[in-house]
Amino acid sequence: MKNKLIDTHLHLWDVEKLKYPWLDEVQDIRKSFDIKDYQEATALIPIEKMIFVQCECLAEQYMDEVNYVSEIAIYDRRIAGIISWFPLELPDAEAHLQILLKNPLIRGIRRLEESPISLYASYEFTDNLALLQKYNLSFDIGVKTWQLPQAITIVERQPEIQYMLDHCGKPDIKNAEMLQWKANIRLLADNPNVYCKISGLVTEAKWNNWQVDDLRPYFDFIVEQFGFNRIVFGSDWPVVNLASNYTDWFEAFLALCKDFTSEEMANILFRNASRFYRI
Repeated sequence: MKNKLIDTHLHLWDVEKLKYPWLDEVQDIRKSFDIKDYQEATALIPIEKMIFVQCECLAEQYMDEVNYVSEIAIYDRRIAGIISWFPLELPDAEAHLQILLKNPLIRGIRRLEESPISLYASYEFTDNLALLQKYNLSFDIGVKTWQLPQAITIVERQPEIQYMLDHCGKPDIKNAEMLQWKANIRLLADNPNVYCKISGLVTEAKWNNWQVDDLRPYFDFIVEQFGFNRIVFGSDWPVVNLASNYTDWFEAFLALCKDFTSEEMANILFRNASRFYRI
């Protein structure tokens, strides 16, 4: 592959250092995954830079996670940015944000939509999203397919923020559901400040029985809606291991892109991510 590559969705976690309650539900990846494991998994793939995305450790440990990854970035300098968890809904969020920004790797924050009480519908949260624009930070949207309307809510309330929709909004690929997902994706893509991360598709398909053709309708619709200037590649490693491995997912991604020009591929694999995450 001639194009440079940025992996925009890298996870690393150490179950001895931090606590990740959600891992209790996914025993296959309920262990530590460090940078050496990532290097081994990607040995044949020329990755130039990576973006670390928060891993849902305990909320009170989010600064510990940032510090943990910053130490790893000294060892592997391809880690060019961190997307951190952050308590944006707090009344004194700006003071906490100024502390977080002492770390030069911070490029944005991510919060998963919560249930049954919606975080994304909270006015405390959406009002404070304006701080991201003030400090030149982005927001990674973490929603499941039925939560896409809440994602539309935050984009409508704060349309000037730079947004990245993770995992294509987690469409229900294994059940071939598209109708409502398409309607919501179309609304999000209407805002030119919303980008989409092509990641996490195989884990929304049938884990041990997915084919590239299962992913193609969802991928094609994302490209149709966002175009070649607002989509990026992400591995979602090591979560991707639940349904695949890094190499197989990347080869599937390239198969989905087989008819694209070299310019279009350069945008998807490198330029768009470099611009969005400012790396």
